[in-house]
Amino acid sequence: RIGIALGVASVVLVVAAYLALRLEYWTPVGAALVLAWATFVLFTLQAQWLDRREREATVGIFGRFLDPRVVQPLVDAGELSRDSKPEAREITILFSDIRGFTSLSETRTPEQVVHLLNRYFTRQVEVIFRNGGTLDKFIGDAVMAFWNAPTDTPGHAEKAVAAAIEMTQALDDFKRELLAGNEGLGDFDVGIGLHTGPAVVGFLGSDTRMEYTAIGDTVNLGSRIESATKGVARVLVSGATRSACGPETRFHFVHRGQFHVNGREHPVDLYEPLLHPESSPAEPAT
Repeated sequence: RIGIALGVASVVLVVAAYLALRLEYWTPVGAALVLAWATFVLFTLQAQWLDRREREATVGIFGRFLDPRVVQPLVDAGELSRDSKPEAREITILFSDIRGFTSLSETRTPEQVVHLLNRYFTRQVEVIFRNGGTLDKFIGDAVMAFWNAPTDTPGHAEKAVAAAIEMTQALDDFKRELLAGNEGLGDFDVGIGLHTGPAVVGFLGSDTRMEYTAIGDTVNLGSRIESATKGVARVLVSGATRSACGPETRFHFVHRGQFHVNGREHPVDLYEPLLHPESSPAEPAT
């Protein structure tokens, strides 16, 4: 708009100067127009440079917890911004924790433990991204992720369940890889808990350190469900997640009982998700 306005003003001034010259009046507008256009070009280049830096910084931030392949298009479309405010929205939260990590680490050096965890996390994060999830953080040997933020994810509950099942399959592949390399395993397994409900999602923290995360009772319950998997099943989901998957889901949910959670008056029904025999493995999210 500024360029168009400056162009119109330039034409008007040149025509006016020409008409004034026909009347024998000299009106030097050339220097003023050159200065105006030079200023416009310089400020335009500066604005484009700042915008590019902002986009690169936004891609760098969101690329840490979203699939890098989808971050750039979302930033270009204006759907992701560092200035976005925390908001309340429904999400499906996932907590995954290694079972037997203590015994696993006792037989290895710290360097070997870190190397093993990095390989394990790489596989699990790939599964989360492939199913459209957002990586929140690593908590020791645990992974926290959620769906339906920062952008809307239709069918987020079913995609989260699909990711959980695929994560157990990725763990089995990883264990076979360790055995083939004579690296040993010990008592190494995983427990995954999922819950669907409202949460506050956004950049939270101090003025010097911010992180994109989710907080609220939904997150707390998801963590408790993960703890309840011990001795019950690898993956457990709440009744809310089961309902959010809908009647046409490709999963079959087996009721594993009611669990009392601290701070809640009523027990929580938990279910183990299983693929229907006729269902194919989870397809990557688009």
